[in-house]
Amino acid sequence: MSTSSESLSAQIEPLVRAFPGVAGVAARNLTTGAEVRLHDTTAFPTASMIKIPGLFELFRRCAAGGLQLTERLTLRDADRTLGSGLLVDFDAGAALTLRDLSVLMMAISDNTATNMLIDHLGIPAINQACRDAGMTHTELRNLIDFDKIRESNDNLAVSTPADFCTLLSALYRGELLPEPYREQLLKIMRIQKYMSQRLRRYLPYNPYAEEFDEKQDVWIASKTGTLKGAACEGGLIGTSRATWAIVVMTKECTAPSTGSLGVGDQFIADVSRAVFEAWSV
Repeated sequence: MSTSSESLSAQIEPLVRAFPGVAGVAARNLTTGAEVRLHDTTAFPTASMIKIPGLFELFRRCAAGGLQLTERLTLRDADRTLGSGLLVDFDAGAALTLRDLSVLMMAISDNTATNMLIDHLGIPAINQACRDAGMTHTELRNLIDFDKIRESNDNLAVSTPADFCTLLSALYRGELLPEPYREQLLKIMRIQKYMSQRLRRYLPYNPYAEEFDEKQDVWIASKTGTLKGAACEGGLIGTSRATWAIVVMTKECTAPSTGSLGVGDQFIADVSRAVFEAWSV
């Protein structure tokens, strides 16, 4: 570990120790090779972060010629799923392209869109995609089913910060998808309509800048996850000086949320700020 990595780890380690639950961090500077790893091989519930491997499997199937992003799936009453999203309130019969569903899944964490894609791709195929990407401790176990999730957060999916850091790093480096599929996937990951108070909170980042053709130095492509007592986010952050993968996962948090910002949200934001201040200069 380099001196700069040791210094950053020393800043983040007290945050991890003070967290009222279990927390893990994995960050990799893809420009310099510096790394931060704290409890990064501990298993955590992924919550909606598992949607990133689902997106990857969709795009690799398209790249292989097995699927087309323009293919349409029809919304059925049986597809409706509780939790975040809008499709649960759409009329049955709506025909959405696979790309439409992937945008809904990532931009507003639409659970109905997610389950439609999981059904179409298959849980075994998504898990194989994880293994092929080097995510050896990751498993999607079920569709999003809140009856099962109420029994255990682990009943949706489990992974580690290290696994997600491996996936994100390989995606950015072009090791898993050919162009233009790699760029299209990252573009979808950059669409955020529910603005996170986590990785982005303390960064000089305007989520609407690109839409209004405004220049900014920071770009972010990420996905959050939230379940009772668990908050996480993993993604790629880039500036003109460096690009890094960062994954922060928590579980078993015993502290109640206060106001609009929960303890897990604050922890992720504090870790992200520390990494940004170390690696963006």
